[in-house]
Amino acid sequence: MSSYSSAYLSTRLSIFASNLLGIHRLMDLLGLDLQTILKRVNQFTGNDYRIDDTDTHYLENQLASSALNDFQPIIRPFSGNERLFFYYTIRWFELVNLKVLIRGKFTRADNSVIQQQLVDLGDFAELPLKKLLETEDPHEMLRLLETTAYAGIVRQARNVYEEHGNDLFLLDATIDRSFFINLKKRLLRLDNQDASEVNQVMGVLLDRFNLLCLLRYRFSYHLSSAKSYFLLTASGKNLHSATLMRLAKLETIDEVLAALPDSLGANLSGLKTISDIEMVLEYSTLAIASKVLKHNNLVSRCFAYIILREAETRFLQALIKGKQLAFDDKLIRQALVGTI
Repeated sequence: MSSYSSAYLSTRLSIFASNLLGIHRLMDLLGLDLQTILKRVNQFTGNDYRIDDTDTHYLENQLASSALNDFQPIIRPFSGNERLFFYYTIRWFELVNLKVLIRGKFTRADNSVIQQQLVDLGDFAELPLKKLLETEDPHEMLRLLETTAYAGIVRQARNVYEEHGNDLFLLDATIDRSFFINLKKRLLRLDNQDASEVNQVMGVLLDRFNLLCLLRYRFSYHLSSAKSYFLLTASGKNLHSATLMRLAKLETIDEVLAALPDSLGANLSGLKTISDIEMVLEYSTLAIASKVLKHNNLVSRCFAYIILREAETRFLQALIKGKQLAFDDKLIRQALVGTI
């Protein structure tokens, strides 16, 4: 990358970072009415998000499109393995559509209902949505998906479906698991310094995913230790394969938390529910991403920005949908605490 491109990218990242709402601002929005939320979000971010009363997904698409539009100029200066890494990272947004399609087909929802929930990803889209919607049943859709860039992820989802039936959480978790495994492979193709810097965020992301899935597999789904361990993804910063295998054999949430490495378990001590654990892990992950965003390494800064912007987008989408559907603030808060 030329010195000009580096200076340009650093400047753009600084501008984008200054427009992030941040954890505390996001939480301050919870008790406000919808119009005030939009006014404050537009004021902080410089965007002009608007509501369409006839379409509850209209604003969700605006939020996703805005984030993707920001990703384009920060990815453009990269080439080779760096660009491939970032384009794969942004597939995280398209996984939302993949999950919507799978859920919709497996629950036999009407195509019009499924289509309303899909997010327009513009130039980043790879899924042939029209053809997928026209499939007759989940099996035909899975066969078509296996001809796309998501073939490996879908094959794993098919295996879970054949073994566990129509369990949407396990299907979602399997999709996420395969995505993280492939993302970690692409991380390892980066230059050593870039990979080391990016892994500061990637490592805690993988720890969060593995710990939360392990807890749900063992204590919500009551899967065996061996099966729970098998369904986890690549090793993260603190939870390596041997540690995860040992944790999977424990019998209670308290035992798992007590057996965590100090660097991870200190913030989780005394927590009793998986949702509370998820909230703390989300906070920790985003706090680390915020720190990395201030580093000098451009690859890690871009990755941190994508993670932070995705979390912000996800939070606002869920908050605004809750407000549009006139849910009680207490219920909205309960639904949102695990999204950041």
